[in-house]
Amino acid sequence: MKPLHAYTAVRLALGLVLLLLGTGIFLSSRTTAQSGSGNSNPPPYDFSDSFYLENGVNPFSLRERACNPDRDPTHAVFDPPAPSPDRNTCRILQTTGGFDASGNLIYYSIMAPVFPEDFTNDNAGRRAREVANAFRAFLFPRDPDHDGVVVLSPALSNRRQDNVFDTRNGYFSNNPLGLWILAFVVYTPKAFTPEGQKILAPIAATNGLDLDGTPILTSASLIDDLAQKGIVEIRTRPLDGSQGFPWVL
Repeated sequence: MKPLHAYTAVRLALGLVLLLLGTGIFLSSRTTAQSGSGNSNPPPYDFSDSFYLENGVNPFSLRERACNPDRDPTHAVFDPPAPSPDRNTCRILQTTGGFDASGNLIYYSIMAPVFPEDFTNDNAGRRAREVANAFRAFLFPRDPDHDGVVVLSPALSNRRQDNVFDTRNGYFSNNPLGLWILAFVVYTPKAFTPEGQKILAPIAATNGLDLDGTPILTSASLIDDLAQKGIVEIRTRPLDGSQGFPWVL
């Protein structure tokens, strides 16, 4: 697990802790304890091949899927038996902290990055891509010079704060694989004007400051409100995958 920011550690003691199971971002109510284990909070396992195909993703084309040879072997381990029919025997070890849409603490595991060719060429695949575009994983790239020049990369070293996942709009029922589009939140020049600072000051007083010295953002509605006011802009990678994977699961 990556180290939590100081603010996150405080929220850990006070906030609601949820478990996100799925790609680099997947909060699911589908997790099932192993039969007879009596464990109501089982560890995360990757999805079965059949469940991926049923929900519009080709598991055989996924790059760096958990337990695949091209994935860091410290991220997951084979641990049979599978906990349920829609899971396989790959148990995820890598876990990261973040926030849900309301600002509650969550932990999540990344199953795989997703490129355009990973969606199946059928109605299920078209539906999966629509779902992936509808649910945003907000990432916060470093911008220490406050000039808007950032790298659209989810690397931990490129993050100024923990991720926020937009779990609104029926996430638990409408997103079975936990598909997300990467949405990078960047402060605009307006954020550093007197008007912008007046808007941001109460947020900083409540949430604290991130690694760039700008306010930590902890909810989807707050990010959308700041975007509407021109304080932040939300950028995505090209959906053709030419600048890296646009989605994760």
